This record gives sequence, structure tokens and C-alpha cells, in this order.
Amino acid sequence: MSAGTTDDTSAGTTDATSAGTTWDPVAFWARTQPDRLALRIGEERWTYGRLEEAVSRAAVSLYEQGLVSGEHVSLEFGAEQGLHFAATFHALHRAELLPVPIGQRLSEPERVALRTRAQADFALTSSPEPSALPAPKTSTAKPPLFTRRLDAPAAILFTSGTEASPRAVVLTHGNFLWSAVASARNLGVRAEDLWLLTLPLHHVGGLSILTRSAYYGTGVLIHERFDPVAVNEAIDREGVTLVSLVPPMLERMLEARGSRPYPGSLRAALLGGGFAPPALLRRAADLGMRALPTYGMTETASQVTTVSPREWPDGLETAGKPLPFVEVEVRGPEGPVLAPDEEGEIYVRGPVVAQAYFDDEEANRTSFDRRWFRTGDYGAWDESGRLRVLDRRVDRIVVGGENVSPGEVEEVLRGHPAIADACVVSFPAGSWGQGVAAALVPRPGAEVTPEEFREYAGRRLASFKVPRWICFRETLPRSDAGKLLRREIRSWLAEQVTEKNRA
Repeated sequence: MSAGTTDDTSAGTTDATSAGTTWDPVAFWARTQPDRLALRIGEERWTYGRLEEAVSRAAVSLYEQGLVSGEHVSLEFGAEQGLHFAATFHALHRAELLPVPIGQRLSEPERVALRTRAQADFALTSSPEPSALPAPKTSTAKPPLFTRRLDAPAAILFTSGTEASPRAVVLTHGNFLWSAVASARNLGVRAEDLWLLTLPLHHVGGLSILTRSAYYGTGVLIHERFDPVAVNEAIDREGVTLVSLVPPMLERMLEARGSRPYPGSLRAALLGGGFAPPALLRRAADLGMRALPTYGMTETASQVTTVSPREWPDGLETAGKPLPFVEVEVRGPEGPVLAPDEEGEIYVRGPVVAQAYFDDEEANRTSFDRRWFRTGDYGAWDESGRLRVLDRRVDRIVVGGENVSPGEVEEVLRGHPAIADACVVSFPAGSWGQGVAAALVPRPGAEVTPEEFREYAGRRLASFKVPRWICFRETLPRSDAGKLLRREIRSWLAEQVTEKNRA
């Protein structure tokens, strides 16, 4: 059921690393620190010893169900099953099966479509072993150590699909390991670390918390859903040292927080999933929270760049510097590497980068070039070597030959005291090519008009960047990971424009 086992840690280390393999992290920590906290949800706590027991039993159950090495298995667990998701994910690796995490909140036809694309042979919607585990037995016997190849696939993950159909990304054990090592070099690791997980487990942001914490031998506190009050309380009372958030989550936490400062035990909050307004980051800093903007994606096993806690609060208007072992270039249209302040496309290379999309030759041809990954994002370096991420290439709006960054316009619109959220997209504009349109979410009780916002934006932006169409909504559609679903806004705004023209 494994590529190899050994009972002698010291004797096997050299052979394992020289062969391009690493230890199964759950077995390793169950062997060396069995009583250390691994996972917690509510009042239920699993040590690494208990997690190893669950993983071992689940792996045997998978084998007994007739699954054979190499088969793809979709994991479709709800957030309340976080412990068993983690155990089953590790058990699939133990049984040499390939996990395909899929969000349980998707409709059945949507899940079937993703299973088909990933060629999943079997679907798990609950733990493959009994959910009620007895308390760990006292034993002097150590579990065997399992090895895994770094170049072997560890998961097929689907991208957020904010602009088009989600892509299936093949991430290896090496991708996850190097991502954990790179993050550790930036944030550091402490034995008492407890990472609060509120992001979806089927997205790379949530899954990477599980994988890196397993490599570190540290704990994860899983919340079934995001609740700003509960997150603040966990930070105050439950020893949370690290948390990963998207900007809307942070905003809700600060609104619920009031003026109470965060404790020094919270070492950092990684903030990804889209643009974070500097004003929001400054509010967090005023309360003592090291909210560190980060840039990453599914194809890079999470982080690429992150603001360093040692430089914080400098650089909050950027996504920070590349993590160790990760190379980042900003290139022009013809391929040259650009100097600071010159805008171009972001390319990434390093051991965190996926080797390919699954069963998508066209995407592989256009996205991967001699080990460089073409992200499709636009950015620029500042003078200190930090990356400013501007927007997606597909999001850029061209008005009469002039480039417009949706993020720049959104930041201006969000600066109006009556606006809670904003999304800027393009719409067809005849000979001008494209026009700028905005969907705005007013704050409760605010009374505003499109003309007021155009005047407000016109005092801060060039005339071609000012939205010609402005519509209001109660909320903006976002993915489970908190990213704006621009394609839905673009479609909705097109309907609004059509209806207005008919009127």
C-alpha cells in the first residue's frame, strides 16, 4: 500500500532524500511526537497519534473497497467533516490513490462534471472508516514510516474559475513540501503554532494549511464556516497564532472587533485571494494585526510572494517579495524582463509550480514555457523589489487604445464612504472597443446616485477610466474562496445595459 516503509528513522533518512522521496508526515509525527495536537474542530481534538490511527484505518478500508494504486478519488466532504477530510486525504496518499477535492456545496451535475474532467474513479462523500474513533491506546510500538516520491501527484485541484471554466491542476508532493518550506522561511515555525482554517478545504488556500501544518507537525483549528465573531474569539482565547483570510473576511472581522487590539500571540494573518485595500490593512495594523498581503494561485500550491513580517508594516500596498526558492519575473509583450514600475505579465518558476494541467494540452502549451508558468496576471516591481499585482490579463479594459486596470478603479470607488464593495468590468463600446462598467454595493442606509459616483471618480481618475455604466446591487457574487466572480457581474451588467437601452 506504500512505495516503501522502514522502522529505522536515522538509517532511512539518507536513502529517502537521495531517492527524491520524503516521509509521510502523519506517520513521522505520530512516531516522534504522538501527543502533539494535529487537528481540532469544536471540542474534538486529534493528536498526531490519533490522526495516524484514523489514517491507517481509512487506508485499509480504501484497500478493502477494491481501489487500486493510481486511481483518482474525489473528496466531497462538508466543512463540518474537516477532521475526516484531513484523515481521508492522508489515507489516499497512504493507499497510493490520487485525491480530487470537490466542493460539496456544488450541485450534483456540477460535481459530476468535475469528476468526469478529473477522471475520478470513485467518489467519497463521507469518511471511509467509522467516524467514532476510540481514545488512542497506550503503546510503546511505533508506527512504521512510509515514504512518498516528491514527483508523484498528490492532488488534482480545480482553480476558482472566476473568469472561465475551472482548470484541473496536478500538484505533486514536492509542490506541497516546497511550499511549506518556503512559507516557513518567511513566517518561521514554532511547536505551539495553531493555524486557524476558515477557507474551503477543496481550494488550495485551505488545503495548503493542512499540508504545511502536517509537514511542520503543528496544529490546525478548523472552523465549519466563517464567522467574524468566532474567529476573533479564537484568536483571543484559543491560542491561534496564524490565520489565512481573504479581504472581505478581514473587513468583517475588523467591523466586529471595534477598537480592541489583537493579542501578540497572533503572529500573522496571510491575506490573499484578491486585492486588499491599503486602508483596510492599515486598520488591521492599528489593532496590532500583522495582516500580510500575499499573492499565489492553485498552480503554485498557494503562495508566490508575501510581505515579510520582519518588514511589516512596510509594503502593505504590495504583495511582498518572492518567497525563498521561487523565481518571479515581470515581462513585456515580446518577452523582455521589465525594470521596476514597468507593467507586464507575471511569470513564476520554482519547485512550488505545477508541471501541468490535467488532460488539457492547449492550456499546457500556452501556460507553461521551459519550466516558467505564465500566470496571466499583470504586475510591476516597486523600487524595494516587492511585487504589485494589478489585475488579470483577461480583466484589463482597453478604452480607445488606453489600458484601464479594474483594480485601480475599484480602489477609488471603494474609497467613497457610501460604498461597501465594488466590481469593475468591461462592456462592448463600438469604435471605442470597450467601456468601463461598475457594480456597486452601497452601505446600509446610504442614498447615492450614479452621477455622484462618476463625479467622485472623475476627480481622481483620467476621464477614460471613469465608469460609463454604474449599477447597484445588494451583494457581489464571490467564489467559496472569496474571489469576485467577474464573469457573473459582466453578464449581469450586460443585461442591465440591454434593458436600459430598450427602455
